[in-house]
Amino acid sequence: MVNTKRYTSGIIQLAVIIILAVVVLSLLGVSLSSLINNQTLTENFIFLWGWVKWVWINYASALFWKLWDIISQFWK
Repeated sequence: MVNTKRYTSGIIQLAVIIILAVVVLSLLGVSLSSLINNQTLTENFIFLWGWVKWVWINYASALFWKLWDIISQFWK
């Protein structure tokens, strides 16, 4: 049987972290809507996401799936 308490506490922790991050940003005077509407920030995230995808496709995915195969052998 799967331990659902472990997964539930992880979701609660994630929600608390997100709420605290929004509160901290608000206290620092950062507006989330102005960040989303900022063209330079949007372009930077698009560039960063493209780079992350390139690294994943060319390097990280092969390593990840190899490690996954090794780890999954323990559950068989």
